[in-house]
Amino acid sequence: MALTRLGLNQSINLASNVTGALPVANGGTALTSGFVNGVANPGKIGQVLRSFSNTSTTLGTTTYSSISLSQAITCSATSSKVLIMGAISASMNGTNEDKGFGIRIRRDSTSVFQSQTLYHAYHKSTNSMFIDGDKFPFFYLDSPSSSSSVSYSIYCATWNSSNVAFQPDANQSDIILMEVLA
Repeated sequence: MALTRLGLNQSINLASNVTGALPVANGGTALTSGFVNGVANPGKIGQVLRSFSNTSTTLGTTTYSSISLSQAITCSATSSKVLIMGAISASMNGTNEDKGFGIRIRRDSTSVFQSQTLYHAYHKSTNSMFIDGDKFPFFYLDSPSSSSSVSYSIYCATWNSSNVAFQPDANQSDIILMEVLA
């Protein structure tokens, strides 16, 4: 809605008719667009990087092993965070068994996230189970505190030493890294 002033001059000229600071309406911050608490561009995405793997890997161990899914990133500031997300393509089949797998996210050689059993398929009463190439999503927010290149890698381990095929039949697993500016 336009502002109108009654009288001879029908327009409002904020540059010449208002003195001092402009008031803040409805709980605003009194800062220009893009600033919150004096910080420019908080929470904005600085960069987005994506990688994928379609290298088939079958694991049958409770020891975390690489599934050939990784991506490197160089943050623009040590205060940036990295949002790690993606989806793992996996196939679990067998008869009358509990099956599942967990993931570990590593920043270079340091584990930053680990789940014992992130995904679980259980069919005790049936005599068969088949999950073929389903996508299993993951995400984690990391604070690397570095402006040097770091690499994030996905490692998986199976639950109950059951066989799980990752990237079966050349299906693709993805990892996406987003730099979140401080």
